[in-house]
Amino acid sequence: MKAKHRKVLAVSVTLGVAALITLAYANERRAVAQDDAQRAQYASQIVKRWGPQIERRYGMAPGEWTDQMIGTFGASDVGNLRRAARAGTFDEMTGALFGGSSAANLPDIRPMQIGDTENDLVMTPLPPCRIVDTRVAGGILTGNTTRSFRGWTTTDFISQGGSATNCGIPENASVLLANVVAVNTANPVGYLTLYPTNTNRPNAATINFVGSDIANHIALKLCRPGCANQFTAFSTSNTHLVVDIYGYYMEPVATPLDCVVNTQTGNLLNLNLINVTSTCPTGYTATGGGCGGPIGLTVASSGPAVDANGTPTGWTCGLTTSIIGGLLGYEVDATCCRIPGR
Repeated sequence: MKAKHRKVLAVSVTLGVAALITLAYANERRAVAQDDAQRAQYASQIVKRWGPQIERRYGMAPGEWTDQMIGTFGASDVGNLRRAARAGTFDEMTGALFGGSSAANLPDIRPMQIGDTENDLVMTPLPPCRIVDTRVAGGILTGNTTRSFRGWTTTDFISQGGSATNCGIPENASVLLANVVAVNTANPVGYLTLYPTNTNRPNAATINFVGSDIANHIALKLCRPGCANQFTAFSTSNTHLVVDIYGYYMEPVATPLDCVVNTQTGNLLNLNLINVTSTCPTGYTATGGGCGGPIGLTVASSGPAVDANGTPTGWTCGLTTSIIGGLLGYEVDATCCRIPGR
């Protein structure tokens, strides 16, 4: 009977655990579905409101732009999409999609801040990868004309004479680190310029011709979001164009703080007031703390412990007890955090 009882109990526990897992999974699925529904709602509001602006800026119908933006909408934080849907200008809307204010609305000269989503872009290196080779596809660039190219794709760059992969470039990357080469240039004097497709051609050269097969390393700003093509090339001479990339810049992704709770315990042996400090590990900063213990414990003070520079390095509690000779324990907690990294 005991063995049978244990078997029934084991089955009951197993079913209970399975039910909890199923419930947790169902709750997670509901949360995901709710987020997806909100994303669709905000995306629809964005496209409906800014359709005419999209057509003017990018030369494409709102529906085509929406197709280009599916990946961005799906990966965006719901809060950022909400801010984008409520933005007052088109530039504010596009900036909000990437988690920050649009650079178009900010002064040209402004301080750098860690995590700034417009100025503190994160560079990610990539293995060298070709995205354009007009000798393979597209043919020579004709002098004094322009041609536009893709700076990212979900598939490959074969149609541009490039890689059979997407080179690891994410959707709507901000800047490409690129090596640009002018090959078989017809005229020895002139220049080649690469620039975002949604901007006017700048009065500046990417490459100045002094013959043929001239190369230059550049940071190539791309048109975004949802542009059909991301950059344009203009050449004063007939020339072939080769573009190899070896990295990209993108807005930083928010990561949670690395936090631990450090605990100091002990006993109060007399009625005297004592200060007990729980110290954070090296590299961590105290962001909070607390004092605890049994009945009879009195917390006379509670606050951060700081070093000579005023940096919180732990948490200090002033403790005493009303129980004579008590061996009652205490606990001092320090919540210690740092920005993730080495």
